[in-house]
Amino acid sequence: MRYTSIVGVICLFFLLNSPGILSASDRRDGNSYRRLGDMENLHYITGFFDGMILGRNFSYWGFILDKDSASCLSKVSNSYADLENKYLLNVTAGQVRDGLNNFYEDYRNRKIMVSDAIWLVLQSIGGTPKEEMEKMIEEWRRNTRN
Repeated sequence: MRYTSIVGVICLFFLLNSPGILSASDRRDGNSYRRLGDMENLHYITGFFDGMILGRNFSYWGFILDKDSASCLSKVSNSYADLENKYLLNVTAGQVRDGLNNFYEDYRNRKIMVSDAIWLVLQSIGGTPKEEMEKMIEEWRRNTRN
C-alpha cells in the first residue's frame, strides 16, 4: 500500500509539472487559437464538434427514463436539431477554421473565447446579415470575460 502511494505521488508530481498541463489551463481565446497551426486548429474544431454531440447527449440522457420529462426532452431534442440544421448542415471544420482565422485577424476579437467565436462564425456562415453580425461582435467584445 505504501509503495502504491509513493508511486502515485511521484506520478502526480510529474503530471502537474508537465507542459501539457500548463497548456491545458491556458485560456482558450483568440490568442491561444492563433498559436496553433492550421492542422491543430482543424483538429481542435473537429473535437469541438464531437464535444457538441456529447453535450447534446448529456442534455437529454437524464430525461430518457423519466416519463414526466417527455415534454422537456422533446423541446431539448427539437431545439438542438433545429439549430444543428440551421448552422451546421453542410458546414465543414475547414470552413469554421477559415472563419475563425478571419475573425481573430482583428486584434479586438482575440479575448473572445473560441467557443463563443465559433458561435459567431457559424451565424455568419448561416447568413446573419453583416450589420447584425457587427452588433453581436461588438457585444461579445464588451462582455468578454477576462
